[in-house]
Amino acid sequence: MTGIEERPCARHPDVLTTLRCNRCGKPICPRCMVETPVGYRCPECAGVRLGTFARREFGYDLRAILVGVLVALLAGFIWGRFPDWGFYCALLLGFGVAEAIAWVTDEGRGRDLLTIGIGCVLLGVAFSRIVLAYRLGVFIRDDPGLLSILRLQPIPDLVFVALAVLIPYVRFR
Repeated sequence: MTGIEERPCARHPDVLTTLRCNRCGKPICPRCMVETPVGYRCPECAGVRLGTFARREFGYDLRAILVGVLVALLAGFIWGRFPDWGFYCALLLGFGVAEAIAWVTDEGRGRDLLTIGIGCVLLGVAFSRIVLAYRLGVFIRDDPGLLSILRLQPIPDLVFVALAVLIPYVRFR
């Protein structure tokens, strides 16, 4: 019998392992071990985060929502004022929302942040069209020319919106 016995991984209790963090001695499995120049360590001792994790801090999602909405409204306002710069405004909206949310959540990831990010981007797109309509003096009405007045064209606009949505999707998945 060897001196090392199998124990459940600290992060995955259903996985038995003989690996230990060389810093704190916590049992770690191959899924959560981090290779460092001085051996294998648990994610906490290595200073990294692996995969999706649940946050229990009060206000975690609230901070993400508040910052995401603020950035989305600002980027949407800019897009509404400069609609001919749709590609650049879509990048500003997508990256702005994603990076602001990542900043206030300490580089968090997960389905909740993904949903918040995409929702904020869609809010920013909608707000940009409201700003544009207000700027042009157009209010909601039954006018077949409304789409052309608001400069809504399926091919470039849908691509720009998809690009803006794709950025937080890739950032938080």
